[in-house]
Amino acid sequence: MDLFSDNIHIENLNVAARLLKESRAGFLTLFNNSPICMSMTTTTTGKRTYVKVNKKFLEKFGYTEQEIIGQTSVEIGILDAEESIKVGSILKEKGRLQNDYVKCIAKDGTIVHTVSSIEFMEVNGEIYFVSFFLDITQIIEQQNIIEQHVEQLKAVNKELEAFSYSVSHDLRAPLRAIEGYTKMLEEDFYSLFDDNGKKWLSAVQDNTKKMNHLIDDLLAFARLGKKVIRKADIDMNNLIDEVLADLKTITNHKAEVKVNNLHPIKGDYALIKQVVMNLISNAIKYSSKKEKPVVEITSEIKNNEVTYIVKDNGEGFDMKYAGKLFGVFQRLHTNEEFEGTGIGLAIVQRIIHKHGGTIHAEAELGKSAMFSFILPF
Repeated sequence: MDLFSDNIHIENLNVAARLLKESRAGFLTLFNNSPICMSMTTTTTGKRTYVKVNKKFLEKFGYTEQEIIGQTSVEIGILDAEESIKVGSILKEKGRLQNDYVKCIAKDGTIVHTVSSIEFMEVNGEIYFVSFFLDITQIIEQQNIIEQHVEQLKAVNKELEAFSYSVSHDLRAPLRAIEGYTKMLEEDFYSLFDDNGKKWLSAVQDNTKKMNHLIDDLLAFARLGKKVIRKADIDMNNLIDEVLADLKTITNHKAEVKVNNLHPIKGDYALIKQVVMNLISNAIKYSSKKEKPVVEITSEIKNNEVTYIVKDNGEGFDMKYAGKLFGVFQRLHTNEEFEGTGIGLAIVQRIIHKHGGTIHAEAELGKSAMFSFILPF
């Protein structure tokens, strides 16, 4: 019975030895053929000498195996002294590296940015550091390019902002002069004008007002770029009531405005009100020539998003020009048909985008137009 037990024990040892040998052989195969850089070094603190590196390592850093083995990373130049001290400190403190950033240097001097892990491992009775290097140089370079573009965009935005305020100031000064002189002409010499003179004076005054509105809209559009969104719960029914009350005081429209019970949303109250004011006033304006102008406002929830729809039975537009709607100064109707600066919808789109939403338009020429904006619920 004892002999039988001893035989089983010896067999188990043989199996264990065979599995260990196979696992080591398997590890070395994996090590050599790994698609990421791998190396094995001694574990002596401050003197981590290379004993083995894989093919990918040699390809990445441009060395031969003879140049690597028996040397430390600092002696070869793969790590500078500062980076080596940093790695040694982490190993001493934590006993390992785990997805830490390490800056390496190839033989030709090229910087190789890596995410590295270093673990203890026993191989053939010896303890080694086994290192894994994932090259993230391309990611770092792309990130740097993106950061450069961001800085360039910030600089451009600052220039545009300065330009917009400069234009505003430079344009308003002569406009104020024109307004002042036309007012004096009207007050002191109006009775001396014939019908054509009175018409021309009125045209100058009207166009001066339009220019002021255009400057206001341009400045509003420019300021949106740096506007901080302050989100809060919005009762859209109350907001619509406010908008309709405001429109009653500034227009004499005859449109029937139908409002279904609207879903609430989180957003910047003042900005969302600006969106709704623009869309409803447009719907009223472009349906004003109909015998019975009607504007409908509805909402629906789908896939954690709320869609708000403003629809009118007005002039509509040809859908082949829909892409122009949200551009600055893009208008599908002449100023003689319907007044406007051509900036309102660009402001609307910018506000919706800043809220993480989208806006769409559909229309049928001569019959209707529908604007829908979608916001996260």
